[in-house]
Amino acid sequence: MFKHNTDTREIREILLALLSNSGTLAGISLALVGILNLKPLTSKIGTYADDLFLFSALGFVIICYLVFFALQILNPSRISYWAKVIDILFLSCLTMQVVAGFLTVYTIV
Repeated sequence: MFKHNTDTREIREILLALLSNSGTLAGISLALVGILNLKPLTSKIGTYADDLFLFSALGFVIICYLVFFALQILNPSRISYWAKVIDILFLSCLTMQVVAGFLTVYTIV
């Protein structure tokens, strides 16, 4: 998605895919926070993983809102800008979730 794309139909399809994926990943992040809180965390690494899952869930919810508003924009130059912003935010939230997953595995093992 980082390429310069001006086709609004293709951008719309990408945004719709990011919308459904972000909603799913937000739910997974919140479920993992609940699972991590079932067992008392004795290490600081576990609390960092918990915080990363929370921040990634919040980021995915923000992405859902941004996608909804970006789909309302009809100007091709503005929608491509917002698509890039949403894409970068999605990548950063996904990276946070992966790092939190590794930290969770590290605390369990």
